[in-house]
Amino acid sequence: MTSSELASMLSRFAEIEGRHPRILIAAASHDEERLLKSVATLFADGGFDVDIAPAMSDEASIARQVIDCDADILALIRLKAEGHDRVRVADLISSLDAQGAEYVQFGIIGDPEDPARDNVDFVFDVNHFATGDIGALMRFLLLVEESRMKPGAKNTR
Repeated sequence: MTSSELASMLSRFAEIEGRHPRILIAAASHDEERLLKSVATLFADGGFDVDIAPAMSDEASIARQVIDCDADILALIRLKAEGHDRVRVADLISSLDAQGAEYVQFGIIGDPEDPARDNVDFVFDVNHFATGDIGALMRFLLLVEESRMKPGAKNTR
């Protein structure tokens, strides 16, 4: 992915939405919070407007923040799928749906073999996460946005 390709996709998104794509990044537990800054910087460098969920946020507050900041994407940093997470994927999906944010693209940055991978829109391997991944996410986001523009289109998870 070249920066001109990414710039072109960001331009197309801005043409559709009138702004850059916006992402909210949250951490599943205290262990993942150390990665928030580096993941946020990578997305910001990729051309996204970035918001970060406050430390110790639960599913309902993260879903509310998604609505408040008008995010297009929610990325949950989740390194281990061990049940010690403060934020659980299924509960976060339920909270998003309950607050009318089922249109938000939701994914995990962590282990590509995460057992929740079939329930989310994307999974990025935290060990190989790079601007190429952001380009793939941008392509995916553009497809979703362009399909929302079609007459009679519905967008749900």
